[in-house]
Amino acid sequence: MGICTSTKAIQVPAHEHAPETYTPFVFDTTIVPQEQLQTLSKSTNTVADRIVPQHSNNNNTKTEYDYALEEMQKKQKNVFEDSKFPPNSVSLSSDPNFKKGRDIVWKRPEQFLQPGQIKLFDSIDPMDIKQGELGDCYFLSSLSALAEIPQQIQKLFRHQDYQQSGLYGIFMCNNGILQEIVVDDHIPCHIQGGPIFSKANGNELWVLLLEKAYAKIYGSYHKIESGLASCALKDLTGAPSEYFIRKAETLKDADLCWDFLEKNDKQKYILTASSETNSQGVELDNGGGIVSQHCYAILDVQRVTGSDGNPDRIIKIRNPWGRKEWTKDWSDNSAKWTPELRQRLQVQQKDDGIFWMSVKDFITEFSQVCVCKFKPDYLYTAVPLQVEKSDVVTTKVILMRVYEKAHAFISLTQSEKRFFQKGHQYSLARLIVGQLDNNTKEVLHYSGSAFDNERDIVVEKEFQPGFYALYVEVDWSQNYDRYLAVSCYGSKSVQFSELQFPPGQGKQTIDKIFDGFLRAHERDTDEEKVKDIEPGIRRISGTVAGYLYYWYQNQTTKKTLQEVIFLDKISNLEICPPYQNPAEVQVQCKPLSTVMVKYRVTKQGGGSFGYAMKCQTQVIEAKSEQDIIQQALSKPDQKVQRSIQGKNIQVFFYLVKFPAGVAFFYENKETRAYEETIQFEVANLKGVGIDISQKVVLEVLPGQSKLIQLQSIDPTKGYSFKQSISYLLK
Repeated sequence: MGICTSTKAIQVPAHEHAPETYTPFVFDTTIVPQEQLQTLSKSTNTVADRIVPQHSNNNNTKTEYDYALEEMQKKQKNVFEDSKFPPNSVSLSSDPNFKKGRDIVWKRPEQFLQPGQIKLFDSIDPMDIKQGELGDCYFLSSLSALAEIPQQIQKLFRHQDYQQSGLYGIFMCNNGILQEIVVDDHIPCHIQGGPIFSKANGNELWVLLLEKAYAKIYGSYHKIESGLASCALKDLTGAPSEYFIRKAETLKDADLCWDFLEKNDKQKYILTASSETNSQGVELDNGGGIVSQHCYAILDVQRVTGSDGNPDRIIKIRNPWGRKEWTKDWSDNSAKWTPELRQRLQVQQKDDGIFWMSVKDFITEFSQVCVCKFKPDYLYTAVPLQVEKSDVVTTKVILMRVYEKAHAFISLTQSEKRFFQKGHQYSLARLIVGQLDNNTKEVLHYSGSAFDNERDIVVEKEFQPGFYALYVEVDWSQNYDRYLAVSCYGSKSVQFSELQFPPGQGKQTIDKIFDGFLRAHERDTDEEKVKDIEPGIRRISGTVAGYLYYWYQNQTTKKTLQEVIFLDKISNLEICPPYQNPAEVQVQCKPLSTVMVKYRVTKQGGGSFGYAMKCQTQVIEAKSEQDIIQQALSKPDQKVQRSIQGKNIQVFFYLVKFPAGVAFFYENKETRAYEETIQFEVANLKGVGIDISQKVVLEVLPGQSKLIQLQSIDPTKGYSFKQSISYLLK
């Protein structure tokens, strides 16, 4: 009898993630009403006619206006004075050093307008708006552009005429919720004159009251200094905006800008433009009449032929100051005008703030154009989300029902930064919209996404009737505010329902839902890249809403994919669980399974990220016993001829190693039976059909062979083994 002991260890690298069998999340669509709700009103001819209530709202239909009216009646007062925005210094500014709030008095209209001639509206026109001492040109320019649609200005007001009581209801968006704002008609004025801030032509009040309502929303007149036209227009209309941002002062940029202007003007959308900044950081004339760091309304665009016979593309613009115009080509006094063209476009030679200029000059003077995609008949639906104050990252899923085919904009809104101290930054937010399968109620189709650190992020789409899921994620950049709202601005009404989960199950469930969004994105977009590793095995990579994903699909029945992802030069990316090392991810995708690897863009870069990637790939085919025996005989990892007392016997041992285990093959060419006793010491291995926790006694009859297999217990980890053996011929 001979005895042999082996101490050689076999090790296979660990893999971080086991193959998964994906089970989609099934939505309970009964949480949304089957019948669509009607708008709040169909008889007021105001913006209220476009507000669709949410089924989850309480049944209290009283508005702020109703309460204010009740308070007046209770106190038996004939004139309304707003206690929430009183006519004193608090409503001007919380800063005692606010210079524009000095030497003023609060006056009612009859004290600065002609008594008996006071009107809410006369003839609504962009020319009605005059900017005062307040730096809110972005708001007044937006108002000026909106005044091109007079009936829309009227619809912002509950009443259409002057109210002796001084009580007015005005509809605006406040943090994404379209609501009625109540104001009185006490206006800050010069001691010996009229309004110190915005002014109107004649005896109209609408401009002053809209400016006051906007100031009330944000706490003071001071709070509405400086801003973006996109935010003001959203607050005035509920409609989202889009920007064209100039990259260079070139003819190519002029062409791109013109295409943007012409396309949106044909849609009758609202357009504004922001002039170039300067080193002083204040509004200054640049020498051609355009004021730097100033917001203008765009009123018209035209293709024309000038007096020199050359074709040109010109833009009609209005300065909210009501004066101070462009003085060069196509200005009021320019020789470019022919008499016929001047008459057709009603060009007047006076300093009223309205002027024309060529797009070639426009592109040098203005750095960006804002388009507000306002449609007069679109409906508005909005709901605030329930967000925990302790959230570092908020993730939410909202179910949306579309009852009729609709063109719509879905928005996610954060709190307006005017509510906070200077320096408040919007947090990095994600919004993904996916359509549910009508039968299975799982996310099947990708509908669009948005990713930015702006107040409002928007997804626009033509929606078919059915159910949709919204994935919301916000990576908070501060610790004092957690407000979020979702809204729909569209041609038809929708309903939202935020999903609620049992305690402790929310994160896991939302993660599962999110993977469904990524799978839908892969199916429905061309943004992903497909790498066919072998027939039936592929790696799909894609980027959506600040996530980079690698989705492995293995449709084979015998092959296992093992791949290591190496990321270098990583900037603002983090790996998502269960993985831990973003620079090196080891993936194992077994037959008939999928694996998802996700990277997330962090808030540090404000949405920007970068990386360089390479992979090491190996495909391992599962082998039958016959395949293993064939490999053992032809290409073994180890072949040993047994010997007893120093003399070789005709018994051969073959060792074959695999990533998922190891095999021992014995071949007996002797005339006697061969018996071997094996004591295994293993890590992460188990016997196939045998118990290796105890001694294994193996008998191979003369002229026969035998195979022993050990396989990995956990494929995500490596394995090793040692064996002590003794054997004899019987």
